[in-house]
Amino acid sequence: SSHTSTRSCTPNQLLSTMPPRATIALLLASACQVSCLVLQAAGARPRAVVASRCSPAMSMEEGDAGVGKCKWFDVQKGFGFIDVENQEQDLFVHQTDIKAKGFRSLAEGEALEFKVSRDAKTNKLKAIEVTGPGGDFVEGAPREPYYDDDGY
Repeated sequence: SSHTSTRSCTPNQLLSTMPPRATIALLLASACQVSCLVLQAAGARPRAVVASRCSPAMSMEEGDAGVGKCKWFDVQKGFGFIDVENQEQDLFVHQTDIKAKGFRSLAEGEALEFKVSRDAKTNKLKAIEVTGPGGDFVEGAPREPYYDDDGY
């Protein structure tokens, strides 16, 4: 009689056949996915920081908290963009949403924390409650001197 048995292997046997780097990557990815699933099952939405570690392709949603750096900021016009950590999409930031002492602006490359909101007019995502690390005031761009250009 020709009897073929299908042999199943244990997770340990499977892992032992994989190269070490692939094993580590698989274990980390699995742990992140499980963490995100547990949070979601508990009714919590993973924060942007946790979610970005679980899935770099995960997009931001309104209400998420995020971290990033100022990509650029136009002091004259009062707006700029934040390069969000682990995201392809930059976020718009307006000077009215910046926590600063006095003049509100951002320095290029400055580390930032923020919340994500949806702009009522454009329906696009934007950064609000923009602070420095730990909720501190932002450093801001160096203030350019004002020149009265009336010929005197």
